[in-house]
Amino acid sequence: MKVYHLSHIDLDGYGCQFVSREFFKDITFYNANYGREVMVRLQAILRDIESHKAQTENVSMLFGKPVKVEREKSSTPQKEQFIILITDLNLTLNESKFLSEQVKELKMAQVDVEIVLLDHHATGEESANMYSWYYLDINRCATKITYEYLLDRFGLDTSVQQWLKPIVEMINSVDIWLEDGFGFEFGKVAMSLIASSNEFNRFMFDDENRNYKLKLLDFARNFFIEYSTEKSGGLIDGKAFDEVGFDNALFFIKKEVLGGNKDSETMDNIISRAQVKLLETKKEQCKVYFEDKVGFLSYGMGGISVVANKFLQENEEFDFYMDVSNRGNVSLRSNGNCDVSALSQMCFNGGGHKNASGGRIDSFRESFVYDDIKTQVQGHLQMKDEWEL
Repeated sequence: MKVYHLSHIDLDGYGCQFVSREFFKDITFYNANYGREVMVRLQAILRDIESHKAQTENVSMLFGKPVKVEREKSSTPQKEQFIILITDLNLTLNESKFLSEQVKELKMAQVDVEIVLLDHHATGEESANMYSWYYLDINRCATKITYEYLLDRFGLDTSVQQWLKPIVEMINSVDIWLEDGFGFEFGKVAMSLIASSNEFNRFMFDDENRNYKLKLLDFARNFFIEYSTEKSGGLIDGKAFDEVGFDNALFFIKKEVLGGNKDSETMDNIISRAQVKLLETKKEQCKVYFEDKVGFLSYGMGGISVVANKFLQENEEFDFYMDVSNRGNVSLRSNGNCDVSALSQMCFNGGGHKNASGGRIDSFRESFVYDDIKTQVQGHLQMKDEWEL
């Protein structure tokens, strides 16, 4: 069984994925905020299923659709099952219809796909009434719905339940705002932690961003401790969460998770080193060109001064660093090899200093896929370059 799990980008959304990874060995994660990104991620899941089937079984693509084909094979493999799991996101009628129709086409091509949507937002009632795979319960958070649904269907080792259930109850209390609920105050700390832990940009480092947040959340179990007296929200097996201890420790926990030394390194330096290390893995993918200069393009990083300068110092094959926001604002940095003030003036109607400038791409279209961004930016640079000829 292979699971494709799409979830929201808050504590409850990541909490669902924190839970599901304990139930499935072969699971791929996706995240989305509401709006156009939901459809983009649904399409990505469908493409990934089709690609996986094309590589492993007798399914090929014809005019963009999966079709069964006959191929010689030495043995008959067991038919693989797929689950599209969607949590903490309510789909619109159009999104639900699209997904349902696409899965029907996959099934017609003999692909075994199941949709499971687990949500608690009342705005999804219309879709829930129309589709049997759409499970709606407004009385529990999505993390708790996911945990209890998967536990009932697939089971889970008791030792895992013992540490996972308190985290689920804590998230439930804060997400549906039960001030007297178990772990509510700890949940407030965890909610803020997930919302503020954006050291790894989600669009540049999707897996790393998610893994970072899940790893931070995993530390919660270290602060589930025994109490000799009653605590607000009650106890589970004589234990409760220590929200003050967790809150005080988070700064040092982040330093540890980011691979730094809490006693000898500042957080800024730890973060920039971790970011540069990840950027270096994307050097080929992120190259852009203008005239005889080579640049590195990032998307939505923001506040790039430290990381851009460190990246350029350690990767001398690049002449400039460019970051584009989702609104088309451009930040440029150089380490002496390129006058980015001239580049900004020429290409982005901006200006600034030789090594630090900014501007804007007026025709920029927001996207949730990096390759789309790069195509836009490189096309813009090429157009400006040709105009100068």
